[in-house]
Formats: sequence, C-alpha cells, structure tokens
Amino acid sequence: MYKTILVAVDGSPQTASVLAEAADLARTQSAEVHVICVNDAARYWELGASGPAPAVFDVLDQSQFDCLDKAQRFLRQQEIACQSHAPSGMPSEEISRVARQIGASLIVIGHRHLSWLSRLMVESVGRNLLADAPCSVLVVIETGEKESHLR
Repeated sequence: MYKTILVAVDGSPQTASVLAEAADLARTQSAEVHVICVNDAARYWELGASGPAPAVFDVLDQSQFDCLDKAQRFLRQQEIACQSHAPSGMPSEEISRVARQIGASLIVIGHRHLSWLSRLMVESVGRNLLADAPCSVLVVIETGEKESHLR
C-alpha cells in the first residue's frame, strides 16, 4: 500500500501521463501526493551560461514554477490535493532527498525514450534514481493513449 506518493515532473511531454497515473494510484490507495520539479543546475551549461547569468536563472526558475503550477491544477481537477517541492540540484539526488524527507512509499517518474546516442550525453534520472531511491519507483511509459490535459 502506498501512503505517500512523490510525483516527479519536468514539463516534458510525458508529464501528463505521469500525473494521470499518479492520480489514479492516489485515488485507489487514498495516498497523500507530493509533486516535485527540480531546477537542474546542469541545464545552465546547456544554455551556454559560463557564470552567474541572472536572466538565464530566472527563465529556468520560472519554467520550474510553471511546471508545478500546471501539475497542481491538473491534480486539483482530479480532486487530488497535493504539496509541491521546487528544489535546485541534481534531479535524482533531489528526488531521493525529498522522498526520504516526506517518507514517500512510491516515486512516480516518466520515461523520455531517448536514443542510444542521447543516453550517452544526457544523464538518466531514472537509472540514477533506481540506485538511490528510498522506496519503490514507478516508471510511466507513455503510450499515447492518454490525452494531455496540461496545455
């Protein structure tokens, strides 16, 4: 039985499927729901920021809060109450840390379907999370059957 579910979102196309799956589980398990969106500092380098760049930080911070806001609105429409978390750092480490902090019994994440080349260059949050998670991890595979309600 899952008492506390931590749902990790990042605004990717898989977010809708991840939230829908978590909402279904929360409803059937009468679980408490927490949503996390991690502000990944490594993304600053992807954008070409070599030092403190307030404008870049502001954009990334705002996208993090927008992602959490959309997730909360979706869950409220599903009549699921939730708490949100907006840490900064390495995603897998922050998700594990918050899961420990809230006593999560399940973490729900999405799968990005990266190519083998992309997997060489981009950190796999799922793989890292499986090595460090304090509880079970559900990886939602988007099949295209669920309509996106996060637009």
